Amino acid sequence: MTIVDVAKSLGMSHANVYRYFRNKTEILDAIVDEWLAKVEEVLAPIVQQPESAASRIENVVLEIYRRRRLKLQVDAEVYETFRRIVGSRPDAVAERVRKIDSVFQQLVAEGIVAGEFPEVDPEAAAVALNDATAIFLHPLMTAAFMSETTETRLRNVVSLVLDGIRHSKNPAGFLTKNESAR
Repeated sequence: MTIVDVAKSLGMSHANVYRYFRNKTEILDAIVDEWLAKVEEVLAPIVQQPESAASRIENVVLEIYRRRRLKLQVDAEVYETFRRIVGSRPDAVAERVRKIDSVFQQLVAEGIVAGEFPEVDPEAAAVALNDATAIFLHPLMTAAFMSETTETRLRNVVSLVLDGIRHSKNPAGFLTKNESAR
């Protein structure tokens, strides 16, 4: 993706693009910021639903997966651009992971308060949820895991992780990010 490509797709001259962005990095930053804002916009209503924390966690995961799948099916060119940006911008991937982790942490913490989950470390539980679902949700993997059974498989993974949290014999034994790095 070059400035000329961007200008061409927008039907304007590359000089006009430079009126708004100094370089390609600024364009990529604007695109990533818009995508991350969209993630928050889509997930906020799910997080606020009057359902169990486990249901909302599953709904968050399914919504992310469904949106990625739909974008790939409806507009493969835009999705491919998204994949290229993700592949070249590990900082964007890290920010996306932080946003989803924070949603998972919030929901696990709410589940603990509601008595749905034992006293686990919400951060460690969020990391486990993110790790377990990454193969389905990571933008670089979506195309590889797109079949009629994928959603069922994704639901099964979420269910197993949530059951592990619910039935943990040693909830304090959940590793934190720092402990798991040892």
